[in-house]
Amino acid sequence: MDGIKILDCTLREAPLDDLMWGDLSIQKVIHGLENSGVDIIEVGFLKNNPYQFGSTSFNRVEDIKPFLKNKKENTMYVALVDYGRYDLKYLSDYDGTSIDAIRVCFKHNEIDVVLDYVAKIRAKGYKVSIQHVDTMGFTDEDIVNFIKKVNDFKPFSYAIVDTFGAMYGSEVRHYAELVSTYLDEDILLGFHAHNNLMLADANDQLFIEIMKGKRSIIVDTSLYGCGRSAGNAHTELILQYLNKKHSGSYDINEVLDLIDTVIVAAQEKTSWGYSIPYFISGIYNAHTFNVKQLLKRHNLKSKDLRGIIEMLDDTQKKAYDYALLEKLYVEYFNASINDDDVICKLSEELSGKNILLIGPGKSILNSKGKIDEYIRINKSIVIGVNNLIDGFKFDYVFYSGAVRYQNLQYQDYKSAGSPQIILSSNIKDKADDNEVIVDYKSLIKFGWINLDSSLIMLLRLLLKCGVTSMAAAGLDGYEKFGKAFYKNELDTGLDEKARLEHTNDNISMIEDLRSQYSEFKISFLTDSVYEKCFRG
Repeated sequence: MDGIKILDCTLREAPLDDLMWGDLSIQKVIHGLENSGVDIIEVGFLKNNPYQFGSTSFNRVEDIKPFLKNKKENTMYVALVDYGRYDLKYLSDYDGTSIDAIRVCFKHNEIDVVLDYVAKIRAKGYKVSIQHVDTMGFTDEDIVNFIKKVNDFKPFSYAIVDTFGAMYGSEVRHYAELVSTYLDEDILLGFHAHNNLMLADANDQLFIEIMKGKRSIIVDTSLYGCGRSAGNAHTELILQYLNKKHSGSYDINEVLDLIDTVIVAAQEKTSWGYSIPYFISGIYNAHTFNVKQLLKRHNLKSKDLRGIIEMLDDTQKKAYDYALLEKLYVEYFNASINDDDVICKLSEELSGKNILLIGPGKSILNSKGKIDEYIRINKSIVIGVNNLIDGFKFDYVFYSGAVRYQNLQYQDYKSAGSPQIILSSNIKDKADDNEVIVDYKSLIKFGWINLDSSLIMLLRLLLKCGVTSMAAAGLDGYEKFGKAFYKNELDTGLDEKARLEHTNDNISMIEDLRSQYSEFKISFLTDSVYEKCFRG
């Protein structure tokens, strides 16, 4: 069919922990893809790690063999090796009972050594394919010079890879025409697209049309676009396109059955697909790990995420230096101010008083009477933690998150009174009426992912003002997945893992504060995971 081969990489690309599909699902995918007529099936990775049955991260080709008992004559079976992550001492000689070919991907700094490695694989009898990680990260001169070596080596195929989903049609055309011009015609030209800009399928189709009649090609796809982060081009869409436009004869029903069963089940464990953060990764051709690390900070807005990624240079965008990201995160938000007068004023107003912190945890729903009684008896000064709470009167509200502060304009709670608003300087550096601003950087400490947790920043502010003993309600902590706030619309959308990470960071930071302030104490009026920090 016009020299076009489809390589399905679902089993290797899936964002499942340890690629743990389960043996039944692996068999179903391979069998269904065989029946659909897909030309090449990528069965997974080859890595140094010991093999876990049911995973598609294999250690030896013998681990793959049980899933290939009935190899189809017209189907090629391949695995991917990431250069430097697989010792060839684990690779047995080819005997036809397992995979037929190995694809090797490599980074820019490995361009001078990868061919020696690939030669050792071919010496064991396997067909080999070579592909850059992030083709856009190489200069045209790099690519042309490398292709000359590739031509001498004569692999089965050589591929263009849009690792960060940053290519528009013009880039697809440029790289396709550049590589095709210099690559020997008897070497298949591949293309691997990612979907950060929602262009993976369109770019696959464009690549096919550019190469039509010029040379044989391989196009990578995955079922339902299954893949890490934004995902890949969709097998079902590209097969249908080839059936309609290029006289293909792929069985779409087989693919749809796999999506209805195996892929839907996988989506219960993981997720992928277009999102604004991955869009930002795409427009800057940046590694999605940078985005994911920054997104662990739950108050980060999309425009701020973009601003921080923009601060990275081209090399840093492709790496994932978490210490650097932390530094840039603070630098991005830091608007240093002199808050001496504000601290002095707050110290006079709060030191020695009975202070009650009220957070928006769901525990306050059934505790209002108890909280009101405590305030009445103790004549408490009530401080809100990054939120107003409907039904309570506040003397102060502390905000360190821009989103929560913006909510204030919509929270017309008659009960709240007219509290003094305390803002950290990452939100703004000039106060409006009834607002004071405290220095952001003075209230954070490096060493935690959620280093600017609103609760911890407020505690640091109070300790700075001489308040060492206080009461709290509604500071539940993210102990379990489910309703974490007294109002659903306050939910930040964090998954269970992120909620627990945030809570554990808070616990660790509270313990750090206690090590500095031996007299620091919080008594809790409602259940809180943070109570454990003050026992004993």
